[in-house]
Parts: sequence; C-alpha cells; structure tokens
Amino acid sequence: MKHTLLLLLAAIVTFPVASAERGPGPILVEMVEFAFHPATIRVRVGQSVTLRFVNRGQIAHQFVADFMRTVPVIANDSMMRVEVPGLDSLRLQPGESATLQFVPRRRGRFQFACTIEGHQEAGMRGVLDIY
Repeated sequence: MKHTLLLLLAAIVTFPVASAERGPGPILVEMVEFAFHPATIRVRVGQSVTLRFVNRGQIAHQFVADFMRTVPVIANDSMMRVEVPGLDSLRLQPGESATLQFVPRRRGRFQFACTIEGHQEAGMRGVLDIY
C-alpha cells in the first residue's frame, strides 16, 4: 500500500530530526465518517501541544483550521518531518496517522473541519479551545 500524506503548507522548510520540547503527551484525534473524536480539543496557551491524528475511516479526511495558518508547526509522519511557519491542511488516507506540534500564543475558540466536499456539512467539524 502506497503511503500518502498530503500537507498543503504555507511554506515548507525541512530540518533534521532533533529533540523537541515535550508536553504532557500527545492528544489523540481520530478521524472517522463524519466526525473528529474528540470534537473539542482543549489546550493551554503558551504550552507545547502535540496532536496525533489517526484516520480510522474508510475514506480520506483532512484537518483544516484557519488558526493553524498563523502558528509555526512541526508535522511528522512515518515518512517525513517538516517545520513550517503555518499549516493550511493535513490530509490523511485511511489507516494513516501524523502528528502536529505547535505552541498556541493566544487564547480563543477556533473552528476546525474536514473540508473535503460534503464532510463538514455531514458534521465533521470541531473546536480548538485555547485557554
């Protein structure tokens, strides 16, 4: 099975893998037809956050959050590691997984969704709650 991870990025800069500041552990976010579990993700402002996305569905899903376009992100999967000044989307095929690591710098409630046609409308959306 060919491994495909599509990251549509504001810019791509690759760096060698280095140790990163670790928070209390990754937050698992499962993607299924047609939901994110959990649909509300609560994180602290100023603390390193690692979101581990796993597509447990039967079709491709993606994570899109306008907030993520404004935050430096480290994205990892089994094939690569990239560090970018902002992330447009993370797309995973069935069975794939990836992590996003970032430090939120402002408080607020920010919407996210799967923007593949019809998925958001079917309920595949959520909130990133930064407190």
